[in-house]
Amino acid sequence: MLLFPISSSYIKSFQGLDLFKKILNVATVKVPKAVIDSMKQLFPSAKNIEWSHDRSLFEVIFYHDDLEKIARYDNDGTLLEYRVNLPLERIPRRVARRVKSEGEIMNCIEFHSVDSIRYEFIVRDKNLVRYLLLTDKSGNTLRKEKL
Repeated sequence: MLLFPISSSYIKSFQGLDLFKKILNVATVKVPKAVIDSMKQLFPSAKNIEWSHDRSLFEVIFYHDDLEKIARYDNDGTLLEYRVNLPLERIPRRVARRVKSEGEIMNCIEFHSVDSIRYEFIVRDKNLVRYLLLTDKSGNTLRKEKL
């Protein structure tokens, strides 16, 4: 028994409407086979894979070797770059030593592109001011900006 009367025209307007299915279709990304194959070859033990698509790039967030990673591919399956959310204890010592001179390291992302490795840090100084610090693979500062 319904507590509130519903008109038959109201019910008809919702026939065939599967809201859940529509939500899932919006979230579903059709990833080309070449992109999936490339990802599987480079990161064979990847888990919790989530794809997104923006213009001509495919981005995937996943866990690999117990680290959160984000990779970007073109339509042909070419890996353009990937990023690793590095635990502080996994930052190379020479890099960490240089960055610590700027303040406390709050977070580190390791960028891998075609020909380089860089690090992006959030660093907090003694006055609790936070900075974005970009370094090369040796810890040399490439950019520093206040957040």
